Amino acid sequence: MAESPWETIVEHLVEASDEEISAEQVTYETSLRDDLDLGSLQAITLVMDLEEHLGVVVEDEELESLETVGDLHDLIESKLEAAPPEESA
Repeated sequence: MAESPWETIVEHLVEASDEEISAEQVTYETSLRDDLDLGSLQAITLVMDLEEHLGVVVEDEELESLETVGDLHDLIESKLEAAPPEESA
């Protein structure tokens, strides 16, 4: 079974964070900067990885407004919902 967007986001966040944090500790309210200590470069790299993994595009202006894991999740979910369905081969 494919991972949910939440699981994918959390997995990438745990890898990107300088903090020793487990996936179970990440909540919707977790702060990207304060709790996960993500700097600008880490945030950009994280979003690029998510874009590639999930097939979405996040604009720079959207990235600047993200404060919590929930903000990131909501943005990714809205992009996935707006994306046309993939065609079956």
